[in-house]
Amino acid sequence: MDLTVREDGQLVCLAETDRDIRAREVRWAGAGRSWLLVPGDHDVADEDAAGLAARVDQGTATVAELKRYGGLLFDAAFGETSWRDLAERAADSPYLELAVRGRAERGDLTGPGIHTLRWEALFDGTTFLAARGTQTGRGTCVSAGIMRLVPPSDDKVSRQEFRPIQRIPRVLFAVGCRLTDPRVRSGAEFMGILRHLERKGGAIQPRVLESASIPSLVRELAQHEPDVLHLIGHGRWFPVDRCVKLQMRAETDGDEFVTAEQLLGAFGESGHTPAVVVLSACQTGAVPESGSALPFAATLVAGGIPVVVAMAGDIADTACRVFTRALTTAIGQGVPLLRAIVLGRRAAFFERPDPDSIDWIMPVLFRAEHVEGGAALVDTTAAAAARHRARLLDVVWEPVFCGRGEFIAAMDRLLDESDPLNVLVAHQSDPQQHFGGKRLLRELAARAVRSGRLPVLLGPFDSDPPTDRAGLAEALHGKLQEIRDNLGLPDRPAHITAAAAAPKAKPADLARAIRADLALLEDDLPDTDPVRLSPRPRVVLLCHRVDRWLEALDDLLDMLRPQGLGPGAYPVPVIMTGADGAEQGRPLLDARLNRFYGASWVAFEPLGRLRSEDSDPEDILAYQWWLLNPARDEQPVYAPRRGSSAAGWHGLLRWAMAERRLYDEQALFGFARVAKDYFTPDMDNDVLAAFAKVSP
Repeated sequence: MDLTVREDGQLVCLAETDRDIRAREVRWAGAGRSWLLVPGDHDVADEDAAGLAARVDQGTATVAELKRYGGLLFDAAFGETSWRDLAERAADSPYLELAVRGRAERGDLTGPGIHTLRWEALFDGTTFLAARGTQTGRGTCVSAGIMRLVPPSDDKVSRQEFRPIQRIPRVLFAVGCRLTDPRVRSGAEFMGILRHLERKGGAIQPRVLESASIPSLVRELAQHEPDVLHLIGHGRWFPVDRCVKLQMRAETDGDEFVTAEQLLGAFGESGHTPAVVVLSACQTGAVPESGSALPFAATLVAGGIPVVVAMAGDIADTACRVFTRALTTAIGQGVPLLRAIVLGRRAAFFERPDPDSIDWIMPVLFRAEHVEGGAALVDTTAAAAARHRARLLDVVWEPVFCGRGEFIAAMDRLLDESDPLNVLVAHQSDPQQHFGGKRLLRELAARAVRSGRLPVLLGPFDSDPPTDRAGLAEALHGKLQEIRDNLGLPDRPAHITAAAAAPKAKPADLARAIRADLALLEDDLPDTDPVRLSPRPRVVLLCHRVDRWLEALDDLLDMLRPQGLGPGAYPVPVIMTGADGAEQGRPLLDARLNRFYGASWVAFEPLGRLRSEDSDPEDILAYQWWLLNPARDEQPVYAPRRGSSAAGWHGLLRWAMAERRLYDEQALFGFARVAKDYFTPDMDNDVLAAFAKVSP
């Protein structure tokens, strides 16, 4: 059922398919910025209404006060009789849409407008409708989804038909602060979204822009054209400018708070407008003090963004994170928009560690008038196919992402034909150390699958690696045959033969044979396969622990050209991991310092412990992600205790992991469990598990 609440003179009308089913006189009660819509026959003093509305807006109201606020709003808009009538009509539907349509300014009413009201708090005398749904006479529960409709600012704003995102959604996480900022815990939010998308069957193509500024955001938007922009930071009310601004970074140093108009300007300058913008920032969904302007989020919608999610007030980071995680996961799974907002709201409601918290009402959704609430934002066909292929190719590995930003950025360059980079070497100094190279290769391979490319993962070689040219040819032939078998492709005569790998042959001969078999593999894929539809490069070769390959490593290095695996007319990127100190000589070290030194098509990135500089504490970020998002669901989750010194728990983590392998989960969680002065259980996983049990 499409139910619209709209402002119509002195009346609030409810309409179903253009037929009014209720019209009742109401009035505004309140003062200043704080107003509440109440039934015309209710005796509510302006001072009382203003105080109640102010406490709700500021997030300081008790649950009892929120029930009174929501009850008055419910009586003004519906009343029990009309609501029951509506609920019964929607008994066979999964949800009931409340689309709030109205002006932000006062209009003819002596109040600031209908968008200022916290419709998410609607209370029917028994339950909060947006959090728990409503029971019908048939014994079913109808969920209430609440959205705010925003008309375009002018005729120039496009109102073209909204179509679901067909590809695997590209999601840009732009963080206006540091990922390790304890006030926002944006790293945990980002990692939680990725992990749950993977576990629940969805998939996205993520990018992270840390310390985002307007110029850097423009570059990312232009280059990568994300479907979803997720902005994480702080939102603040600026009395002098009489508007809410969003925290970003200045180009030089320090913070810069930007307006919604500046953000729209960035979209215009980049030439790309995302379909969805998520604002994990306080106050970005609130109506300005003047009451005569749109909220930050609504301004974005009026300026051409189809869907914007924002926070209407100050919200605790856990509630914000749980809501955003559930919402983004639902969107990624192809759930209709209205259903996604219901799931996010319920997750935030059932999260409440403080029984008197009202944070769950703060997230709000604004959408353009031409976007249907029942529309799915994402067609999951491509994502499902990518997940299936990643599993067939055995490149699914926990965690989805854990630091190593330099490698993710390099991988994106490798997949860009216009970029000269075609060889990436992840190197370490000690062959006895393990710093996650196997996991890194699988993550980069999975990223290739999600971008529509075919990864050929040669390894992992914990034992029996190829040690000469014949062994390398045999390993490659076996891997390509394995890929054919897994993808259900027919057998073909191989170009990788004993002759191509003979001692008298040249390394270039083997490279040509490998390229020929890769091209044949591409040709045998269906015409509709993402690999066949992707631009070059279409295949990526990933090689594990090449320092153990002995003579085969020399052959591999001899096969490298500016096109990656060469010679050839188009790029075939090569990624390898290994140690400088090899078992026979030091070919990787020589390649780095001499053979390929200064070559624009080769990048060497150290695969050591994560960076621990105070300005770029990637190790703390990685440890925090693991503690908040363990690979095993039964593992308790730990977060830094509020009020504890950041330097204190940073130091303790680094001390605990100093002599251990980077991903020693048992040691990491054991340490957090006993360091009670610095860490406390964080119940995100338990919350979502409990929420799943009560979700209709």
